[in-house]
Amino acid sequence: MKDEQPRNRRHKETEDVPATEKKAVPRWKQQAFKMVWPLHARYPNFIPNPYGDDKAYYGKRDAESNAKSALDEGVTLRLGCIMVSEIFGPNEIETLYDGLEKIGWDRESPSVRDESNIDWLKTQRLYGSEGTMPLGWIHRPDDAKKYVGLRYTAEFPKYFSSLLVNISQLTPSTTCMSVGFVLTDEAALEYANALNEPAKTTHVPKRRSRAYSIMGVEHVKEERVRRIREKYRNAGISWLSMNFPGFFSEHCENSKFPTVEFLSLDGFTPFNEEAHRDRGWGHWSRFVNIAHHFNSWTSSSVPSLRFSFDAGHRENTPNHMTVALRWDDLSEEDLKFYRSDSLGSRTYFANERLVGIIARYALAAYLREVLRRLKETRQSLSARSNALRSTSEVEKISEFFRRSIGVPSIAREVLALSEDDASFRWNATGFTQQSHRDEEKPHEIKEGLKSFLGLLSRQLIEEDQDTREFLNQLSSALGTKESIAAQQRMERVTLLALIVAVISMAVAIYTALNT
Repeated sequence: MKDEQPRNRRHKETEDVPATEKKAVPRWKQQAFKMVWPLHARYPNFIPNPYGDDKAYYGKRDAESNAKSALDEGVTLRLGCIMVSEIFGPNEIETLYDGLEKIGWDRESPSVRDESNIDWLKTQRLYGSEGTMPLGWIHRPDDAKKYVGLRYTAEFPKYFSSLLVNISQLTPSTTCMSVGFVLTDEAALEYANALNEPAKTTHVPKRRSRAYSIMGVEHVKEERVRRIREKYRNAGISWLSMNFPGFFSEHCENSKFPTVEFLSLDGFTPFNEEAHRDRGWGHWSRFVNIAHHFNSWTSSSVPSLRFSFDAGHRENTPNHMTVALRWDDLSEEDLKFYRSDSLGSRTYFANERLVGIIARYALAAYLREVLRRLKETRQSLSARSNALRSTSEVEKISEFFRRSIGVPSIAREVLALSEDDASFRWNATGFTQQSHRDEEKPHEIKEGLKSFLGLLSRQLIEEDQDTREFLNQLSSALGTKESIAAQQRMERVTLLALIVAVISMAVAIYTALNT
């Protein structure tokens, strides 16, 4: 944990001076310490501590921490891919059609079927069919000649070597697009470089306070990894939002996007239930969130492929998922269809077994955000219901009803999906989680996703009904208020007209009498 630097720090007692015989510090020196301290607290890494620093202690501790937090000998770690998902509901589906047409992914090149990708999506949505449309690998136009059978091309950030795209029709009203951004060989090593590069204890000033925090080596390396993850995650989100803006692009911050990071490992088993308990919180595996098996899921057919939904270490990215694969543990049978061990091959290996789970996890994130927006709308309008701007509030209520016209049907469709065992058995299965009680059977991922989606859809149905009833009542109350106000205005106008009529009659009578 971060240590708090005390303001008045006493010098350590030496062995030659007994504890009862402390040497008095002159008053002028005490005053000098107090004058220097604010400057030190503001610039702790440049101005020495007037009360003395334990440089030797920090140097020794930094050396030990750097050794423990670096990659173990014989272990390789690569950040293979960042996958970003977007959901297209009834209000956003047209932007998906437009994006596919503009970027050139509507039809295959060369075309092998008469139906376009947009026509396929429209048919699936009209007839309520599930399905997956893998667009496959996407490369830059300049590299198209290097790959045989390449169907689609696109320009994308230089950090990435290629894209892996899947479109999943989950319910009649919701479509999920997942884009995997495969990193270049150089960029893939940034995690490893950040962990292996020595760090030293750093002081971080606190605003509006004469104090600072001490960041040890572990915190510095953890922050390095977080920044690398955020850089590539934001790059992928920006590209997807620019080309295919959906629900998350329009209504959520980047932190709320459903994303997946894929880690490729050799010589280390991720989420290992047999990990040494004395490994400590300073081990490098904790910084990339693969240290322990708690809340992790393991592939039944490929035990070295594991993932976790746990956001305990990612409060700012609640919809982030970590997938890790130990490649050197795969058997010849696992690899018989893979000619190389490139990052692209490793990413495809994992994606092939997780594509359905990733799409349904994105759907769950979508339901959570729709629920949040419903609650925020109700609270916002409830807080403003006593304001004088009744007309503007009624307009906001009308806008809400127009914007959320498809929410009840989406919730009912997801509820029906959560009860469809065959859908999950075909598209979201093959992973288990060990129960905390040894005598219990392992939990199946399909059962966990079904339960979670069912819970969220029921909550959404209830919240939508409650919100609509509340807004109907609020609209009625505001309408009554407007009617009363209009009636009062008419009464004032009528009174004014009566006064004008009386004055006009008086003027007419006066004029008649004078003539």
